[in-house]
Amino acid sequence: MPVMIELRLHPERPIDPTTRQLHGLACALFESWGPGHEEQEKPFTVQPLHPVTRDKGPGDWLLRGAWLPGGFPQGMLTSLGTIRLGPVTCTVTDVAFQPVRHEDLAAEPSADGARVTLLSPAYFSQNGAYITEPDPRLIAGSWRRRWNASLPHGHPLRVDAGLWRDIHLALHVTGSGLRTEPRDTGYRQQDGLVGTMTLRLETGACPAARVAFGALARFAEYCGTGAQVTHGFGATKTTILQSSWSTPETSASASDREGTLR
Repeated sequence: MPVMIELRLHPERPIDPTTRQLHGLACALFESWGPGHEEQEKPFTVQPLHPVTRDKGPGDWLLRGAWLPGGFPQGMLTSLGTIRLGPVTCTVTDVAFQPVRHEDLAAEPSADGARVTLLSPAYFSQNGAYITEPDPRLIAGSWRRRWNASLPHGHPLRVDAGLWRDIHLALHVTGSGLRTEPRDTGYRQQDGLVGTMTLRLETGACPAARVAFGALARFAEYCGTGAQVTHGFGATKTTILQSSWSTPETSASASDREGTLR
């Protein structure tokens, strides 16, 4: 099942973490418990590190990431004590995690659309090109790819080609407050989209497409959007949009519904 994980890190001395260091830390945490580095779809994502204010000494940092498939490695949590961020040793002073079942993400009411906030730059890699346009097919397609990869082969919740066609043909950007912002990939600077946009399904979209899109949009908070989500790109927050007869609680984002991990 997908699990959101949050660690508070206290470094032994002040640090200015880089993208390579963040990715290396995420790989050290997750890859020893899952598929190797050669896997095309990694079973985890990570968000950029955020500083936490301290009165004295090196500032703490907040690390937020997610494990996507079933079989969450409980041993990872019990083994945490100190970890390395680049050359610096960090003490893990607090750990929180919030699991959710794929079935729960798919069982909630269907969606008319979603308000999507990109918290860190998101871009898309397609046929060797780097794309920074808010293309609904690329956005939701990145969710679908990781959703399917996180489920066993033949699982009934996988979004097959026919259902995906129904979703992306009906999906449109109806409002956008996006802008581009650069972020270091670890090898070069790459522009990506940040800000908020609204994705809507056409009124004629079939019920199955609405249910599946709702599941993908909720899953986006775990899997991120676009390329290099294991490097801190594409951190995502979503709010499900529904018709006026929906109850208020069904329009909450996954993080609002589950509570903040602090």
